[in-house]
Amino acid sequence: MKIKLEDNTELTVTESCTATTITAEFDTAVEIEDNRQKLTDKNLSEFKFVNDNGNIIGNYENYTFDNVTYTEKDNKFIAVYHLHKYSDIEVRLNAIEEGQATQNDAIAEMSEVIYSE
Repeated sequence: MKIKLEDNTELTVTESCTATTITAEFDTAVEIEDNRQKLTDKNLSEFKFVNDNGNIIGNYENYTFDNVTYTEKDNKFIAVYHLHKYSDIEVRLNAIEEGQATQNDAIAEMSEVIYSE
């Protein structure tokens, strides 16, 4: 089974995954961190689980990464990535903050043009 993130990155995961826990096996701890870095808010804004036949078995929106735990067994690392779903208020607040950042960038650019003359 795989998880397909918003940017179309696909990660191989185990069948025991849920919307709030993603379980995967790795050969090294470095791979755990490499995959964790892909679990950005943008990538978790929309993701899906896809079975080995390519069929979508679950669509999810507005999640965020909380933490990762792992165990080592038989020279394999089993990582569990913990997520939570943003509340409606958190989704709205994130959109406002994103819009404000865009406005701040536009104001800064305008200031540079005005004061550089």
